Formats: sequence, C-alpha cells, structure tokens
Amino acid sequence: MIKKSIRPEIIVFYYLLAVGISMFFRVKFLNPEWYTNLNQYHFGWILISLLRASGPLTAGILSILIFKKKYQRTITLAGSSIVRSLIYFLAPVVMISLVGVSNETGENMCLYGLIWGLSIMAYCLFEETGWRGFLQDALRGIPNPARFIIIGTLWYLWHLNYLMPGLHSLKFGLLIHLPSCILGSWIIGHLADKYKSLLVAAAIHCIFNVFFDLNTDIKSKMMIVAGIFLIWVPSSYFLDKAEKQKFVA
Repeated sequence: MIKKSIRPEIIVFYYLLAVGISMFFRVKFLNPEWYTNLNQYHFGWILISLLRASGPLTAGILSILIFKKKYQRTITLAGSSIVRSLIYFLAPVVMISLVGVSNETGENMCLYGLIWGLSIMAYCLFEETGWRGFLQDALRGIPNPARFIIIGTLWYLWHLNYLMPGLHSLKFGLLIHLPSCILGSWIIGHLADKYKSLLVAAAIHCIFNVFFDLNTDIKSKMMIVAGIFLIWVPSSYFLDKAEKQKFVA
C-alpha cells in the first residue's frame, strides 16, 4: 500500500544524492580534469551541460525506483496526453531552430539552433525528472504554495551558484536567482500537476533557460518565446476542448 504521508528520509536521500553528484560538475574547484577538458572538443559543451543536470536525473530515477511504495507517483514522462507532451516539448526546438543561434564555430545558425534546442531540452528533462518527476510528488502532502516554495528553495540551493564568483554571487542569487526558482517552481509545478507530464514541465523550464542561457540578443529571445506560445496556446485550447468532448461523450 502506498504511503500518502511525507517521508523525510526519502526527501533527504534524493536531495543529498542530487547535490552530491552535480557538485562535481557545477563547482569549478571540484571539477574533474577530464570534465574541464571537454571544452576543447567540438560540441563538448553539450556533455558539460548534461553532466551539470545529471544529479537530479540520477537521484530522481533511483528515488522513483527505490521508494515507489512509499509515496504516490502522479507525474510521468508523457502524462495525460502524449500528443500535448510532444507539442510542448518540440515547440522550443522548432522555434530556436527557426530563429537560429549565432556561434563562433562557423556552424549554420539554424542548424546550431537545432543542436542547442535539442540539448537544452534534454538538460531540462534531466532536471525535471528529479524536481517535478520525484520531489513534487514526494512532497504532495504539503499544501501549495508552501510546497512550491520549498521545491524552489531546494532547487536554488542545488545550483550552488553562491559558491561561484562574479554574476553568480550570493547577492545575485538572493535577489534574482532564488525568486526565479520559486516562481519557476510555482509555474512549472502547477502545469505539471495539471498535465502530469515531465515533457511539459521540461518545456516550461526551457523558457527560463532561453532568457538566462541562450547566447543571442533579447529581440531573438522574445521572438523564440513568442513563437513557442503561439504553438502552445492554440494547441492546448483544442486539445482541452477535445478532451472535454470525449469526457462528455
């Protein structure tokens, strides 16, 4: 029988494992030499990016498998609709590819945009496997918005940016990054609860990464995000309508 009460030990297990794995790829003075040298390889940045998100992915999968009888899992890969999940997941890839991403390697901007879009969506899915795929369900006994505030705070601390100099200082973290993580947890968490989908959660997560990480100007970022919503909003409207008609029938 699945336990519906919160189990602190499984939360601690997940979080310590997520931080413990990722810290070697997120904190410079802990980086293994082989990891640092990945920069010299063509598209080595993709592996660097994915390794930075390997903590929540690994901890999330292990926690789901080990503790599946100790909490109620509701959020899965495709959730309530594989069609909706794929539309949400692929929309950022399509728009980033169409707008293109400038680069120093001489790659075609649209092709580079496709590579960047696919890699960042994989990164977001890695993270969301832990934060929404496991932790959000494991903390379901805590009412909202407290649950989202807790997840957002743990998410912020996992980034370990307060250990880094410059832009990722403690001041930047507390004033910008922490509120962004809490807001993101509320928005992503609400839609993850609604659609039960990790792919949808990863797609919403991607919007934040476009603004914070995409190496392009603000006009291009706005075009990408506007295009993404032009795909999401009508498709969600028609899918919701179709689901309601199917339910009534």
